[in-house]
Amino acid sequence: MTMIRKPAVLLIVMLFSVIAAGQKTDYGIWYEATATKNIRKGLRADLEASVRTNENAGNIEKFYLEPGLRYKFNDYFNAGVYYRFIGQKEKDGLYHARHRWFIQMKGTAPSVARFTFAVRYRIQQQFRTYHKDPEDKEPQWYQRVRFELDYDVRGIPLKPYINAEMHMQLFNPNDILADKWRSMVGIEYTLNKRHTFGLEYIYNDSRVTKPPYENLLGITYSVKL
Repeated sequence: MTMIRKPAVLLIVMLFSVIAAGQKTDYGIWYEATATKNIRKGLRADLEASVRTNENAGNIEKFYLEPGLRYKFNDYFNAGVYYRFIGQKEKDGLYHARHRWFIQMKGTAPSVARFTFAVRYRIQQQFRTYHKDPEDKEPQWYQRVRFELDYDVRGIPLKPYINAEMHMQLFNPNDILADKWRSMVGIEYTLNKRHTFGLEYIYNDSRVTKPPYENLLGITYSVKL
């Protein structure tokens, strides 16, 4: 295979460096599969499924199924609406449903030297069906902002990337700027322009959930139908 360009190598080095630095926190694996289908020009249907583990990858923390529709206005802006059904392991040790819907918008800047920068904004509402405490009955509103930078490797369908995302609570603000920070480093390989396989490292820094720090390995697959 043609030699991977320096930016791709640099991102891979960063991936393993961050993993080595975070060995004392909890570890998990996230498995994710996505299918997309163009309905008509600009309009696309998405379906995503995921299983997420924690406690050194020995416990299934949650699983979800997420259908949605996205409309691409032009090469630089798209927006969509999604629903996520979540099976979440709660304090009683059983899985209970959570329901989340969200609106998402994404703006992408023109590529410069094969680098592409994008910003994704999401506003979401989530309901719980397991109520241990009175506040659990209240829906949770969050806004999420993610910054994305990827590199298109010349001559190979390979895309290394880095992302950073923050989660901020709405309508019931606290003294915390962001309830959760999520940093990601990864790489994707596309086969036959339809099948994309990915591997990523995710670091979660949470102020509101336990454990507060997580090192996560993401294994992803997506297909264009």
